[in-house]
Amino acid sequence: MDLKPELQKLSIQVTERKSHISNEEMTKQALIIPFLQKLGYDVFNPLEVRPEYVADFGQKKGEKVDYAIFKNGVPIIFIEAKSANEDLTRHDAQLSRYFNSTPEVKVAILTNGIEYKFFTDLTQDNLMDSTPFFSFNMESISSVDIETIESFTREKFDADKIVKYAEELIYMNNLNSTLKELFKNPSDDFLRFLIKDFSTTRITTNVLDRFRPIVKKAISNTLLEIISEGLSPKELVQEAAATTEVDTEPVKESGDTVRKSRIVTTDEELQAVEIVLNTLKEHERDVSDVEHKDTTHYYTIYKKGVTNWFIRFSLEGTVKYVISKMPVEKMAKLCPSLSVVEAPKSSGVSRAQIQSVEELRELEAFIVLAYDEASH
Repeated sequence: MDLKPELQKLSIQVTERKSHISNEEMTKQALIIPFLQKLGYDVFNPLEVRPEYVADFGQKKGEKVDYAIFKNGVPIIFIEAKSANEDLTRHDAQLSRYFNSTPEVKVAILTNGIEYKFFTDLTQDNLMDSTPFFSFNMESISSVDIETIESFTREKFDADKIVKYAEELIYMNNLNSTLKELFKNPSDDFLRFLIKDFSTTRITTNVLDRFRPIVKKAISNTLLEIISEGLSPKELVQEAAATTEVDTEPVKESGDTVRKSRIVTTDEELQAVEIVLNTLKEHERDVSDVEHKDTTHYYTIYKKGVTNWFIRFSLEGTVKYVISKMPVEKMAKLCPSLSVVEAPKSSGVSRAQIQSVEELRELEAFIVLAYDEASH
């Protein structure tokens, strides 16, 4: 089972169901159990998943965690569930008691079916850390989130690797925060490091002030270039290790086949592009500056630069989407026959599920307005 389309489908279901959920039991049945099933666990087999598992701690007896996940007869994950409308911040201590009582368990999850927080014991063995090493929101789940979640599936779970991975995630998050601040406000030392190899003059305060806006612009352009290539962090690591380049030149309107080492453009994606371009031409829109390109996550159609995109497609797997920059309400009015929900932040603003690319022929108003908005 391909995890990505399954979790993307569940993301839509969570958004649709959450307003109808009023208590913890409904949350378990409608949101949490489906998530465990997507991870490959048999929720009806007590050898794998046991609800209301006893996890006594000290003199406290009868303590029960909502779910314990087992592997080879040993508990490996504890899950504490709360109602979808509850804030998770005040429930960490309760989960901590369960975790600390069972040394075999190395992962504890606190969730309300929408937000998920993953804990382990990096600071001290058998004592749950006060902060999660990984968290995500099911409604805005990203491809990077899904890559991490894959480590917790029935097929791939390895307690020792998880702890090591958790440590790496903590370091990565700290580095991310440092890099973000450094990129936004480059320090003098960072500026000196960057310009020392090509500046022949002595690096004075005036030189630093002159280069500061140049460096910030260079950083911004570099980040946009990386994003436009559509590479996930995992793929970036693989690229660096292999020291190979991926051809990321945009596909022109001529429809030439894209040949890339990791990206395969399908006939269905090219058909979708053809429908969009023909629709625009029929409505007398100039498509001479419209370009399109494939990435690892979606297919993009844009005008005068990839950041000025107006339609994206995600056509891999069993669940297919059209993605836009429009607010959900606006896209829903233009696509009345489709279910429109909020898109993951990494891909767009709103998205609609389609059964086939042929449905795009019925979305003329949406396609034309999306194009027009990108033209202004």
